[in-house]
Amino acid sequence: MKVLLVRAGALGDIVLLRRAVAGLKLAGVAVGLLAPIATAHAILGPGLSSVDECFDWDDPAFLPLFAEESSGLEGLRPLVAPFGACIAYTGRTDLRRGLERLIPTVIASSPFPSDAHAADSLSRPTLALGGRPPLMPPDLEATEAERAEAEAFVADRLPPGFLALHPGSGSPAKNWPPARFAALARVLGPTPWLLVEGPADVDAARALASSESVVPARGLSARALGVLLAHAGLFVGHDSGVTHLAAAWGVPTLALFGPTDPALWSPVGRRVAVLRSSTGSMLDLSVADVAAAALGLLGGA
Repeated sequence: MKVLLVRAGALGDIVLLRRAVAGLKLAGVAVGLLAPIATAHAILGPGLSSVDECFDWDDPAFLPLFAEESSGLEGLRPLVAPFGACIAYTGRTDLRRGLERLIPTVIASSPFPSDAHAADSLSRPTLALGGRPPLMPPDLEATEAERAEAEAFVADRLPPGFLALHPGSGSPAKNWPPARFAALARVLGPTPWLLVEGPADVDAARALASSESVVPARGLSARALGVLLAHAGLFVGHDSGVTHLAAAWGVPTLALFGPTDPALWSPVGRRVAVLRSSTGSMLDLSVADVAAAALGLLGGA
């Protein structure tokens, strides 16, 4: 059987599907994903935690799924015909009804966690399809070509087991001050270190980008960035998609939390530690506290 997962969302939302994907694949099910393509590609590849194929949520061909009337759905039938079941993480009745006209079994589930961690909430619907979600999904895996490209980036630029820092997120309230990231880099070493900068991180990264100790990583796809981060010895970031990505690739990952709840949104990985501000303000996390947490993570790895 083939199962289609349907999930809108940013990078972290998609990466948190790994437990659901692995549970289905352990049951012998092939998995497809309908999601925004830039983030869907982050978990498209080899391995138990990756989907086998993906479709672009923003492709005009899928617009009939969001229409009240059923006209235009027949054009989608060849695309979704191989799927015997679908898990749609949505509250939209138009989308659910459109899928029900095309796929024999459709399970609708909320995309938002309430009583459990997001990875647990997202994997729960797979049980109805025989899924066997593992407690810890395996790391994402690179192809040979992806691995070679990442190694070429690292060569002569970064030391073995380099430090990677991501000072941005989707919200300024979730960000630790850039000056403290700079101080952390001086404490942890070695240099040079990798500065991860996404499209929304320009302001957060500006204070760090001019340092001679910095190798910037910008303009990379989520997939390429993940393969690159897999070579890091330590990653430090916020409640962000990039932090979820680092954890999914098995990098020792320290996630800094403030206003959001790590009980629901902490990254999932075999080498993850979370440090949350006791007040909810990122300003109340000191460099000493973060450095100690990072060294504790490495000491227990």
